[in-house]
Amino acid sequence: MCLTGVDYFSTLGYQPGIAALAAGAVSPLATLVLVALTLFGALPVYARVAQVSPHGEGSISMLERLLGYWPGKLLVLVLLGFMATDFIITITLSAADAAAHLIENPYFRSTLAGQQIPVTLALVLLLGAVFLRGFREAIGISVFLVAVYLGLNAVIMGRSLLDVASAPVYWQNWRAALFSGHASPLALVGVSLLVFPKLALGLSGFETGVAVMPQVRGSLGDLASHPEGRIRHTRRLLMTAALIMSVFLVVSSFVTTLLIAPPAFWPETTTTTTVSARDLAAGTARVQVGLDDSSGPKRTATLTLPAGAKGRFQMPTSVLPGDARGRLLMTVTVQPPSAAVLPPLPPDRVSVTVFKPQGAANGRALAYLAHRRFGNTFGTIYDFSTIFILWFAGASAMAGLVNIVPRFLPRYGMAPEWTSAGRPLVLIYTLAAVVVTLVFRANVDAQGGAYATGVLVLMTSASVAVALLARERRERVFPIFVVIALVFIYTTIANMIERPEGLVIGSIFILLILSVSLASRILRSFELRVSSVTLSESALSVLQNVPDRPLRFVAHHPGKSTEDEYHIKEMRARQLAHLPGNDPFLFLEVEVEDASDFSDAVEVDGLSVGPYRILRARGSSVPNTIAALLLHLRSQGVPPPQIYFQWSNASPLPAALRFLVAGEGDVPPLTHEILRRSEPDKRQRPVVHVGG
Repeated sequence: MCLTGVDYFSTLGYQPGIAALAAGAVSPLATLVLVALTLFGALPVYARVAQVSPHGEGSISMLERLLGYWPGKLLVLVLLGFMATDFIITITLSAADAAAHLIENPYFRSTLAGQQIPVTLALVLLLGAVFLRGFREAIGISVFLVAVYLGLNAVIMGRSLLDVASAPVYWQNWRAALFSGHASPLALVGVSLLVFPKLALGLSGFETGVAVMPQVRGSLGDLASHPEGRIRHTRRLLMTAALIMSVFLVVSSFVTTLLIAPPAFWPETTTTTTVSARDLAAGTARVQVGLDDSSGPKRTATLTLPAGAKGRFQMPTSVLPGDARGRLLMTVTVQPPSAAVLPPLPPDRVSVTVFKPQGAANGRALAYLAHRRFGNTFGTIYDFSTIFILWFAGASAMAGLVNIVPRFLPRYGMAPEWTSAGRPLVLIYTLAAVVVTLVFRANVDAQGGAYATGVLVLMTSASVAVALLARERRERVFPIFVVIALVFIYTTIANMIERPEGLVIGSIFILLILSVSLASRILRSFELRVSSVTLSESALSVLQNVPDRPLRFVAHHPGKSTEDEYHIKEMRARQLAHLPGNDPFLFLEVEVEDASDFSDAVEVDGLSVGPYRILRARGSSVPNTIAALLLHLRSQGVPPPQIYFQWSNASPLPAALRFLVAGEGDVPPLTHEILRRSEPDKRQRPVVHVGG
């Protein structure tokens, strides 16, 4: 549970602040909606995922099995892109929030002020360096971190609840804020349903919960294929984690919304505009300043610039009339028309830039309360417990990233050989985290939407997989899981519309994964791609009835299995492919089961049709299966077999595409190339004849 908790519970470091910034006074109500979705949506879905996928493969492997063939594998690649988004943003967001806790600490503020990006990058690079030396998740460390962190949070929230209970003014202010823009309780419910998708990063942790299933102790007598004890204990793990997190989410959202003034949650903003030089000289120039966002603010303030203002100066501004907590100190920079401003300004316009510093609770709402309620010593202890659990959450995400490639891509033939080593992957992921940090400028609030997108896409895929499984099994709970899936689909789409940056980053990762995967699949398509060859009793009987060596095979497309068809094929092989007239031979047919599989176990059966003997093999690709069977027979101590083909009439490009997609194509040259690469010794290599 604590391995899950370093990812799940660590979101308390930034979730209350992001929720307050996104939903304002409605944040506690929207959090209740989120908790309802957690307990009645995510929990039942992942309890079923744990039952169906008890070895840590998660919901992605469920969709892979349910859909199959290329659609299933392409969907897996797309979901891996969003999983990479989830994990990379976990690293960068956790590092950024850890940096915010360190920088805003009163003992470090003077030294580290303004160093959010360098401190975040240092934490990301430290994480990469640790993984380059080798990192293994330590359950003992996670238990200690989670126990300390949750204990400190419980103390802070308990004290905060006492403060709220002892001062009715907090209730009165919150009630006034709630109903100032909403006429009725029903309107509040509607608003809560609309804004709760912005809080979805509080759902993280469920995918991690099923990923750590191999670490969960089972019961005596558990079957390897279906460990009932492990499944039961994992369900208990998920329920315990969900209940704990639900309580902390509701209480933290409630106390931070009531006890912290909205300006304390606002991020730093920079507003640049132009004003009339005449108005500036007269003292009537006004500037609209974004308070909660630079690009699309919902809250603004109007600054009236002093007459003749120039250069850089500070202006105190009140954004909450009658409330001292709403006084902000803004930095104003006035540049005259003669200044080097791009693009150049008309002579009657003046450039004005207003910088508003971030609030003291931005990205660290509970830490803000810890310092205010208990003093700087306790607050510093809480800061460092938050920093450590956030860093460990990033380490958990990095471990998940390193495990993604060997879990899925090698089975698809879509992982380059160098990905089998962990260090190159760590370097790539660390570089990606550095780039994402720079793009978002280590801003905690800006990364929240991207993180929520990754989390929601994975949870949506899980809910859809569970619904499809319930339909396949004709279960009565199918309609319930359909409703859950629809809710997650709505939540995901709403989040993408509100914060599209997650979709953009996910699309970039998807494009990279698809490009590398398909390129690797193409480059590795001439490998043997067969894990084993198994000859049935009927196949061995057919081979034993051919005394002459070397064994000669005539390739035949399965389908028409009549004696006349085989006779026509024999005549063509003897006339066009120069099969010796009196030499015995066997027909060889290959049935393609799933061409999307890169590697497969080949099974071979034998049958007779009139005087003809046939070996019928099943594999994922015709050329690779033929080559594997010929090499297998040669390894049994017989001379290199020979096979006879007829030239294909297909054009080269369509044939190549058919080989990559359907496992067929221009079989003769492909078979020869696979044999050439697999057996460099010409004397030991099976012989390919082509004619016609």
